[in-house]
Amino acid sequence: MENVFASLQDLLVGLFAGMSSLAVILLCVFCGLLALLAVYFIRVHIAYRMAVNRHRDPLGWALLSFFVSPLLTWVILLVVGDAR
Repeated sequence: MENVFASLQDLLVGLFAGMSSLAVILLCVFCGLLALLAVYFIRVHIAYRMAVNRHRDPLGWALLSFFVSPLLTWVILLVVGDAR
């Protein structure tokens, strides 16, 4: 049975062949930041959907979530409950 990690290492070496170490580091940092940004926007979208489900202004709650904290916004939305 072939070692999976060895083949993965060969794949990564082949992908980054010819690139300087600095370019590889910058690419990894960029991809990491992009992933964190995607997770943040998913959390803002969850706050938006929570506001819609509770009959509250979704844009206002999404903006609050974006500028303050998505987790804090979730807690506030859970505490204030439904607007009806």
